[in-house]
Amino acid sequence: MKISVMTKLPRLFYWDSCVFISYLGKHPARTGVLDAIVDDIQKSDGKKKIVASQIAKVEVAFAGNTPLTSAEEQLIDDFWADDTVIELIEFHDQIAKLARQLIRESRSRGVHQIKPIDAIHLATAISVGVNEFHTYNCVHFNWYKDDVKFKICEPYIAQPKLMSE
Repeated sequence: MKISVMTKLPRLFYWDSCVFISYLGKHPARTGVLDAIVDDIQKSDGKKKIVASQIAKVEVAFAGNTPLTSAEEQLIDDFWADDTVIELIEFHDQIAKLARQLIRESRSRGVHQIKPIDAIHLATAISVGVNEFHTYNCVHFNWYKDDVKFKICEPYIAQPKLMSE
């Protein structure tokens, strides 16, 4: 008799490019929360992960307003390569078709027209079944919150549970 052990899937957090820019650029008002999220993921032993489209690597060309030093560029490349924290999803035909469908549906419903790059982010999140979609541009995505099975929100850290005495 063969016994199979069911493993729980990791909790997936999609990060829009603006979140990476804030994290890597050490945005003063956002760094504390983002550092805490990354720290929590590192300590989760694979139970949590950040996911993003490969296109984020193109959008995150800078981590602030100044040109990057070679050391800063290396830090960004090292971050992208850390598969214990982040998984980059390849852009492929299924995601392209879903993104195109999102754009067409938004136009036909007369709601906010989603930009192609935002449609790719949303389609990628849908295709991998994320639990949450983190962005600092919620206004661009809130039109779709009733069409997806995940929460669209700014990054946050959950309140720690209080220990009873």
